[in-house]
Amino acid sequence: MAKYEVKAVNVIGESKDPIKSLWRNVLIVALEDAIGRGFYSYGRFYQKRFMESARNYFLEPNADFKSVCTFAGFDHEYVRMKAKKYFKEKANEKKNYLQSMQW
Repeated sequence: MAKYEVKAVNVIGESKDPIKSLWRNVLIVALEDAIGRGFYSYGRFYQKRFMESARNYFLEPNADFKSVCTFAGFDHEYVRMKAKKYFKEKANEKKNYLQSMQW
């Protein structure tokens, strides 16, 4: 049997709510997909393609994302802003690394 663990944490002072924990875990898995941790079994072509799709879930306004954030107890605009910032920083790190590798 597969071992499942809860990844979401509750904010200090917040009572445990299984519904919020469920939706927070949905966001965590979506974020793992967006940064490429969820696609190890796919080839590189599919991994890149699915990562772009998963990132668009965070970056492009959509009702599903707003609903999931609301159910998780988060502000969807804040989560989107933080995701954009993270993706931009990672892209800059990769760009700088590749430039430093050039002869």
